[in-house]
Amino acid sequence: MSKQLVKKFKWWWVWQDGMHERWLQEQARQGLHLHASDPLGIRMTFERGAPADMAYRWDFPGVKADPVYTQLFVDAGWERVVDVGGWRCWRKPVVDGKIPEIFTDVASKVRKYQRSLVLLLVSGLPFFLVVVAPASRHVLLAQPRASAVTGAGLLMLVYAIGKLMQRVRQLRQGAAQ
Repeated sequence: MSKQLVKKFKWWWVWQDGMHERWLQEQARQGLHLHASDPLGIRMTFERGAPADMAYRWDFPGVKADPVYTQLFVDAGWERVVDVGGWRCWRKPVVDGKIPEIFTDVASKVRKYQRSLVLLLVSGLPFFLVVVAPASRHVLLAQPRASAVTGAGLLMLVYAIGKLMQRVRQLRQGAAQ
């Protein structure tokens, strides 16, 4: 019997991982279980099956996670579902209405976003250098399309960095209360 696969598009940002996790849980309750994803994590393939209450959690161990990291999750009963740009999606059944968490402390959640922020800063550095380098500026000024694309990309990068920093601040302030 062949698997019945359903594709869905869902745009989300890394600082919205909680919202995305709840959406994935709702899909599982409807019998759609995450099976695969595109490299951006926005076009997902689900396998149709029996409805189930499954918790989904995104983590960012970095581009190359330590095998010990993976084993800790597996030993705790988590199933690795997909990897997207250094992010890993895990799932585990909800038991007695208790939704499992991979992080129970604020410091671990903050570190997850900080690791993502570092990757974003490092990958965005060449973008920034293109904008500030005199030779590149000359080309960008002469090519309106290239200038528009570069400007839009730089704005998105700055926006994403700001939102990640805001998420870290929110977590820290919530812990301080």
